[in-house]
Amino acid sequence: MNGTNYLEKLFRWISDTVNGAERAVLDALSAIVPYTTSSIPAYMTYWHTITYMGFPAEIAWLSAFTVEVLGVTAVSTAIRFWQWNKTHSLEKDHAPFWLSVVTYGFYIMVTLSVNVLLEVHSAVRSPAVIWAIGLFSLLSIPSGVLISIRAQFGEMLEEKREKVQQRKMERQTSRLPISPPAPMVTFSKDADTMHLTEADRNNGGGFRNKRRPVHRKATPTD
Repeated sequence: MNGTNYLEKLFRWISDTVNGAERAVLDALSAIVPYTTSSIPAYMTYWHTITYMGFPAEIAWLSAFTVEVLGVTAVSTAIRFWQWNKTHSLEKDHAPFWLSVVTYGFYIMVTLSVNVLLEVHSAVRSPAVIWAIGLFSLLSIPSGVLISIRAQFGEMLEEKREKVQQRKMERQTSRLPISPPAPMVTFSKDADTMHLTEADRNNGGGFRNKRRPVHRKATPTD
């Protein structure tokens, strides 16, 4: 029986370790892949600009980098703006969602023109190859979507953690003992030393100090 318990603990530990490592690896890959995906259409843009358009190598690399960054940021910005407008009903608070969509449309037109139309014009490759090049050129769409939704999910988790922390602080504050109010210190004169006489009432209500008579003990006389 004891051996079975030890084996159960061992295999449970192995399972938890493998599952945790798998989640960590997948999370790391999903954070890296959207950026490496853009390298494929960037290389095709570089090759087409340097081959068919006669760009210098440095300008061709800069063009490829600029076009792909434009595509990723445009689709990411569009998704962020759409999510923002979804949570804000007032028209004055809306983000320019359609402007970002138009920007992304311009990116699509540029990348398809450079990578597809130039191939069609040169008539070197077959239509199937040109079709594959066109699909490769659109890889910025899924990469930008993954980047934006991962960023939004991270913001949601951060907001959830802040709410949990705030609730913990509120509970701790509510459990603190409430100190009793400080006693009020009042000063009053001895009522026996202050007398309001009938004459003083008639003269304006002034107070007159009257001392208590002091009773002394009689002493025997000679």
